Amino acid sequence: MRTTCIILLIFAFGYGCSNKPAPNSSKVASEKVTKADPKKSKSDTFSKKRPNIVFIFSDDHSYKAVSAYGGRLKDIAPTPNLDRIAKEGIRFDNCFVTNALCGPSRAVIQTGKHSHLNGFMENEHRFDGNQQTFPKLLQKGGYQTAVIGKWHLGTDPQGFDLWNILPGQGTYYAPDFRTPKGLVPGTPGEYVTEAVVGKSIDWLKKGRDKNKPFMLMVQHKAPHRFWLPPVHLLEEYTSKNYPEPENLFDDYKGRGTPANTQDMTLRVTMDLALDNKMVPFRQDRMNETQRKQWNKVYDGIRADVLKKRPQGDDLVRWKYQRYMADYLACIKSLDESVGTMLDYLDESGLAENTVVIYASDQGFFLGEHGWFDKRFMYEESLKTPLLVRWPGVAKPGTVNKQMVSNLDFAQTFLDLAGLDQPSDMQGKSLKPLFEGKEPKDWRDSIYYHYYCFPEYHAVRRHDGVRNSRYKLMHFYDLDEWELFDLEKDPKEMKSVHDDPKYADTLMHMKGELAKLRKQYKVPPAPKLRKGETLFPPWPEFGTFEVGLGNKEWISLFDGKTLNGWHKPDNDSIKVVNGEIHLSPDPQVFYLHTREFTDFILELEAKMPKENFD
Repeated sequence: MRTTCIILLIFAFGYGCSNKPAPNSSKVASEKVTKADPKKSKSDTFSKKRPNIVFIFSDDHSYKAVSAYGGRLKDIAPTPNLDRIAKEGIRFDNCFVTNALCGPSRAVIQTGKHSHLNGFMENEHRFDGNQQTFPKLLQKGGYQTAVIGKWHLGTDPQGFDLWNILPGQGTYYAPDFRTPKGLVPGTPGEYVTEAVVGKSIDWLKKGRDKNKPFMLMVQHKAPHRFWLPPVHLLEEYTSKNYPEPENLFDDYKGRGTPANTQDMTLRVTMDLALDNKMVPFRQDRMNETQRKQWNKVYDGIRADVLKKRPQGDDLVRWKYQRYMADYLACIKSLDESVGTMLDYLDESGLAENTVVIYASDQGFFLGEHGWFDKRFMYEESLKTPLLVRWPGVAKPGTVNKQMVSNLDFAQTFLDLAGLDQPSDMQGKSLKPLFEGKEPKDWRDSIYYHYYCFPEYHAVRRHDGVRNSRYKLMHFYDLDEWELFDLEKDPKEMKSVHDDPKYADTLMHMKGELAKLRKQYKVPPAPKLRKGETLFPPWPEFGTFEVGLGNKEWISLFDGKTLNGWHKPDNDSIKVVNGEIHLSPDPQVFYLHTREFTDFILELEAKMPKENFD
């Protein structure tokens, strides 16, 4: 008898966390502001030429995939245009996020407040746009504002003279855009990263009032899962061999229940069909030329791996190489778009008085601990790249080690504009750091809180504190703690929470956590909702071929026959001219045994959520 498990492989990332409504965040909005400098009148502030701000924001970009930060990928996947910002300005080495999830990070930036105060704790929440946000304050202060690209907050943007945003997660190819006038269908042949920067430059050229300073948010989809690179980079990036992280085969013995029960491993969670492109995916958005180039590359990859049939650790290594090729090619396209923007600022004469800021909504695991995705407070997820160029002010080639946060961005934008910072915002302006100053009262620790469980990837709810050397995490639903000495254990492989040698450190860090909870007005965590994680950990995948009982093996992707497959009684799955056609965008189920002796595929046609990619 064969024991089987069904694992759903296609699902809308960045969508489901909870169906409960967001807290009424408008109650916490406040119009109080700090007092302006009495020596500086409003007329003095507005008489000076205030800088423009271009905020370039990516999705799930690990700082380890920016060559300016060094690391194992710097030579094989360089990012020269991002490096240029660092070379001509400042590289921040300790920029952290408050909640490593797409929507919550964006809500923190809009409001300058932690998730529990802005009301957007999980991706399924809807952002209360009626509350105080920095774009509204910039508008009142005489700035023109625009946001172009990924928004992902569930409600229409407010406080922007122009908004042109991707629906939901958006799509990599032929992306649609939402505007106040309605949906604008995608353009065949267009790639999302190029589209976002193109629309941004168009606004700078033709859409803004050139008598006003501006704040432009250039918000990219890349490199969000499922990592569909532009076709012109496929051959280059699939031909490389990427260095592995030292802890790719982490066994999680040095940590507690959460690390051992997550569902975000390359070994199990990363699926062969979609993550690793072993079935046609989203080709309906490609034009004929793109589809031809795409299939030329991936047909060869399929043929090679079906011949070798890797198992166990070898399969993990194969998945890692495929993952890095796609992820880093998306980063390369992102880097090219940054170069396009920098070149335009130079050519237009805007560069001299424009602050360029690059950051991501959070970090991302690139095989460290055997993982992908984010959510955890471990370093690869917690830390985001932050690069800043301010000609004539920021000293070129500066490396800043201060602890900064996405909580600081709203106040930084207002301070750059010479405007008052509301007293209920919870961060600190980074402008003094841009200017090379060393404020005596700068923070020495940061607070983190992740709320989303049960949920995709099965990361347990937790909060914590990090200072320059130690990190304390509390998985409060389990009442489990982890303490790390980042100086001795930078890869966070062994918690020292129970080590008597760290008793004083533990006491200090618990006191610091209590202090930050009070400082940031953190309420008790919402009640843990009922239900199970959608994808509990399963045994690792075997090979990816179709097993036909005790008969011969038939390659899953040879396109010659569908005999032996369980399929719907319709034309949603069929063979056309030697190719397997899956339409309309079926969801794919793997049905497999707990051993590696056979591997059965079941395909079932279902429409995914709207705007799914």
